[in-house]
Amino acid sequence: MKGNTMNTFSNLLMPLSLGVVVGVIVFAALTGKMLPLIGSPRASLIALLIVGMAMCIGGIGQVGASGRWASPLAILGYLLGATILIIIISSFAGWKLPLIAGETQAVAAVGILIAIKFLVGTLSFFFHWL
Repeated sequence: MKGNTMNTFSNLLMPLSLGVVVGVIVFAALTGKMLPLIGSPRASLIALLIVGMAMCIGGIGQVGASGRWASPLAILGYLLGATILIIIISSFAGWKLPLIAGETQAVAAVGILIAIKFLVGTLSFFFHWL
């Protein structure tokens, strides 16, 4: 009988390569450079939302395969993901958050939180027994 396995490509290499894309988007937004189809901080936030959700596919699959929905690392990942979504939604809705004054700062905050979430996902991959 074949059980659920944690695949190195979808759980580690794909998020790593998408993390490079996130880094390029954040760098371009912070330096004022324009990427194809991404010419503003608002477009950068949309791109970060899409790429960030694609990065989560491996992580949530890993949690589902191991059945550890209530593990500390999974809960930390849920909280980081919710915080990222709150920052993006508040930026689009025009809500003011305490430490984020504009869309460019929202891009920087989302980029930092995605990097932290990637590190949590990587720790979860190597310490899946937690």
